[in-house]
Amino acid sequence: MTHILKLSLLTSLALIGCSKAEAPRVSADVVTEIALPDVPQSVQELVKAARADFTMTEVLKKERDERIYYDVEGELASGEEIEFDVLMTKAGPQIVEIQRDILWAQVPEEARALVGAANQDGLEIVRVIESRQTDDSIIYEVFIAGHKSDPRFEVQVKDGAPALLPERWEH
Repeated sequence: MTHILKLSLLTSLALIGCSKAEAPRVSADVVTEIALPDVPQSVQELVKAARADFTMTEVLKKERDERIYYDVEGELASGEEIEFDVLMTKAGPQIVEIQRDILWAQVPEEARALVGAANQDGLEIVRVIESRQTDDSIIYEVFIAGHKSDPRFEVQVKDGAPALLPERWEH
């Protein structure tokens, strides 16, 4: 089954049985896995320039809202797994965020408090992605049990001030 079909199936299954108030924020991404030799050279060079010690292990091409991204996953020489989200622009590829999985306890206390207040149903948090943005802000994407493909909560920390985002972050 292709990744596109898997994503569509997972999205459909995630929505079954959810009331409107409980429905997760669902993206309309079209996702295609790209073989490493088929990754555009400009994307490979950009990522290598950002982190020379990075080794690509998987690349997904995502189409969202008429934008094309390459999610370049891999490892640093230290063994840490990170992902570069590369947006294709008229001027060429641009890294728009660098992501890594972190523990809930690693999220700043003020950001955890915002999620805690918004999580009135006490939903189980199963994953957190830290997304470092090019504007020096950080987006914490918080995923809950049963909805691992789209974050339920997102908190932006910019200049030390956290804010719960009312809708999905642009990237």
